[in-house]
Amino acid sequence: YFRSMKVYEKVSIAECVKQTGKRPMGVRWVDINKGDSTQPNYRSRLVAKEFRRNDGKPEWYAATPPSECLKLMLHKLATNRDHKLLYADVSRAYFYAPAVRPVYVQLPEEDRLPGDENMCGRLRVSMYGTRDAAMNWATEYGETLLAAGFRQGRTSPCLFHHDVKNISIMVHGDDFVAVGNPTHSASTEAALREKYKLKTETLGLAEGDGD
Repeated sequence: YFRSMKVYEKVSIAECVKQTGKRPMGVRWVDINKGDSTQPNYRSRLVAKEFRRNDGKPEWYAATPPSECLKLMLHKLATNRDHKLLYADVSRAYFYAPAVRPVYVQLPEEDRLPGDENMCGRLRVSMYGTRDAAMNWATEYGETLLAAGFRQGRTSPCLFHHDVKNISIMVHGDDFVAVGNPTHSASTEAALREKYKLKTETLGLAEGDGD
């Protein structure tokens, strides 16, 4: 999957040291249970181990929406019987966000070939565990929604509204919640699916919608 997403390209460790003054950062596999204790659904994720300053001041900040936003989205759904709610989960979202600074990681054991002894990976896209990955992803999805005609919120950059289609979107990490007319919800889903791999669910009164 890393190769298909072109997460990094192999370069010499000497390049890393020249560009950053440091050796490439380490990586580790993390198992994530997407299920529960009765029906586990384990997945592995390769995570970079980038140093974080412990001064309480994050160097790169990615906003998350206030909890009240979800209540407002549900209120909009409940007061408009012709509306539906679209939930979309982007799979491995950070891999869609281009890297904006030189970041080098050690090659995982599974990708070390003969002759790679002095090689590392230079990130082409953002990787879980790096400090600016969340911010890069926020920039990426923001540009996608703006290009689709949405207007970004002033009080929270995680909120979007399409003035013509009257559809509202809240984004939390890699999760999108959209409320609006079913036809416009479908066009919004198509705009997201054109760029990202999605898992979706719907909530509404039409046949086939979840409840």
